Amino acid sequence: MDVARLAGTGVHVGDEDLPASVARSLLLPGAPIGVSTHDAGAARSAFSDPACDYVAFGPVFESPTKTGRAARGVEALALVARDRTKPLVAVGGITPERLDAVFDAGADSAAVVGALAPEAHLEENARRLLDRARRRDPPGRIFLVGFMGTGKTAVGRRVADRLGIPFVDLDTEIERTSGLTVRAIFETSGEAAFREREAAFLEGTGALPNAVVSTGGGSYVSESNRRTIAALGTAVHLDVPFDAVRRRLAGKTDRPLFVNDAQAAALSAERETFYRMAPVRVSLTGTESIEESADKLLSAVYDRRELGVSL
Repeated sequence: MDVARLAGTGVHVGDEDLPASVARSLLLPGAPIGVSTHDAGAARSAFSDPACDYVAFGPVFESPTKTGRAARGVEALALVARDRTKPLVAVGGITPERLDAVFDAGADSAAVVGALAPEAHLEENARRLLDRARRRDPPGRIFLVGFMGTGKTAVGRRVADRLGIPFVDLDTEIERTSGLTVRAIFETSGEAAFREREAAFLEGTGALPNAVVSTGGGSYVSESNRRTIAALGTAVHLDVPFDAVRRRLAGKTDRPLFVNDAQAAALSAERETFYRMAPVRVSLTGTESIEESADKLLSAVYDRRELGVSL
C-alpha cells in the first residue's frame, strides 16, 4: 500500500489484505482498487462495495500459481457475471485456448501468469493472448495511409493475419485486374487515370465488414478519398522517418513517383500535411521488425477503442 501511494497508482487486494475501504482512505484520489473473490457471495459483496473498482473471480481453472484453491469452474464464473455491476476479471489457469470460454461466461477481461511463461517466450505468448481476445472484437475497416516505403503492405498483412480478417492492397488489386503494373499505368494512361481506379477500389472495400487496407502513398491526399475512408472506417498513419524510407527504397524501380532522393523528400514533406489528418498515428523508427510494428499498430487501434472513440 505504501509503495502504491508513493507511485501514485492503485492496488489489487485479496481476502487476507487490507479491505478495499481502508485502501481507498490511504491511496491518492482516483487510484484504482481491485478485489479478489472466490465465491459468489464474496463477489456480490465486492460489487456493492463503493471502494472497489473491479472484481476478480477465480481460480476459474486449476492453476499452478493458485495451488491453495480448487478450481471454481466456468459455470460459477457465469453465475457471478450474471449479477455484475462492475468490471469482472477472470483469474486462474487461463490459456489462449480458454479465453473464449471465460469471455462467453461474461468476464470482461482475464488476468494471466502461467500462460505467459511457456518456453520463456513472453512476447510471443502475450501476442497470442492479445490476438485471441482481439479477434472477438474485430476493428472494422482499418485504412493504412502514409508515404511509400513505410511498410503499409508488410505490416498491414501481418495485422490482418493476426486478427483473422481480410487484407487488401489497393495497388496490388489494381495491378491484378488491369494486368499492368502501377508504373505501367502511370506511363500509359497517366496519374489521373490511376487515381480514378484507386478511388473505385477504395469504395469497393465497403463490401468487407472487417479488413486491413493498404492504400497508395498518394491516396490520402485526395479529399474525396479521405471522405470515403472516414465513412468506411479509420485511417491509420504509419509515420516513418524519410531517411528510413530512402534506405528501404534504394535501388528499387517500381515506384513511379520516386525519381530521386531530393524529389522524393520534397514529395514526402508535401504529403505529410495530409497524412497528419488521419485520426490514428503510429510512429515508427524504421528499425522495428514487422511483428513489432504490428504490435504498435494494434495497440494504437485498440487503445483508441478503449477510450470510447468510435472506429
